[in-house]
Amino acid sequence: MSEIERIKIQHILVSFDATPVQAKRTKEEAQALAGEVLESATGGADFTELVRKHSDDPIQDDDPTPGVYRLLNNGIEGENFQEFVDALNAEAEAKHLEIDNQIKEGEITEDEANNTMQAFVDDLRARGDAKQESIEHPRAAMVPAFGDVGFSLDVDGIGVAEYDEASSPFGWHIIKRLA
Repeated sequence: MSEIERIKIQHILVSFDATPVQAKRTKEEAQALAGEVLESATGGADFTELVRKHSDDPIQDDDPTPGVYRLLNNGIEGENFQEFVDALNAEAEAKHLEIDNQIKEGEITEDEANNTMQAFVDDLRARGDAKQESIEHPRAAMVPAFGDVGFSLDVDGIGVAEYDEASSPFGWHIIKRLA
């Protein structure tokens, strides 16, 4: 039997100081915390609250379901987050050129340009954050262990992607499959 095409997961990242996340704990402390969080999650604790309390990924205070991702399995077509980010980056580049031209033409000052660009970037970031949960991420765009664990779980199943320099370089991911 082949793997399903799409899943929805929620995850908690437990990282440490020597990873790209640079959390303020040692590898040993992170491993112990990941074990405790996994035990709480499999013991029935509210997973969303565990995400809010323990995840080293950025979390928006007003996000009702932090740490949620939709994943497209390998070889499955569909709108995906990388394409969305690429489109946002193209918008940013075009806006930057527009503002540069306005400065050169004397239409706006450097300060006005900086304020305009910052507001534009803030809007792009907010659009990206809003799209995060609803758009799918290609499995290949995520660290390998993330998809390996996520796609192996049944709905409501909980597992852990152990830290590994190659397959899970950000730390331990405690993953719950939502759909």
